[in-house]
Amino acid sequence: MILSANKNTKEFNKTLTNLVGKKFSLLERIRMGGIGSGKLIVSEYSTNLQPCFGSRQDTKFVIAEVCEKGLIIYIKNAINDYVWLIPYYQLSLFKSTHYSIHSNGNFVKVDLKSLEQKNNMSFIKKLEQLRMMHLKNHDLS
Repeated sequence: MILSANKNTKEFNKTLTNLVGKKFSLLERIRMGGIGSGKLIVSEYSTNLQPCFGSRQDTKFVIAEVCEKGLIIYIKNAINDYVWLIPYYQLSLFKSTHYSIHSNGNFVKVDLKSLEQKNNMSFIKKLEQLRMMHLKNHDLS
């Protein structure tokens, strides 16, 4: 689900919590060695995400954060901020010439060069581990 993040209302927070779970506490974040990525360079994205990135031809970035039950992708453009909320059970990850994040027909392809930063590689490993643990603990079959 893609939402405008400009208004941080109770309804917005309730939707966020329902889809991706609570955000980790400060102590949990420290124990985990962080829960967010650095800037990830976007090389391609689905047409449904076009309004979020805007029409400017500059380099596109996203920042990702793991939560208890899913992933938040933060998308900023010159005018608005957006969040793409992806529950783990809807998340698909692929690595080829790019690192791709897919959910419900939407995708973002991240340039592998932006993953070379140490914190981004550890973030991706953490994301994959949390997703696998969540799916294992919540068998959806």
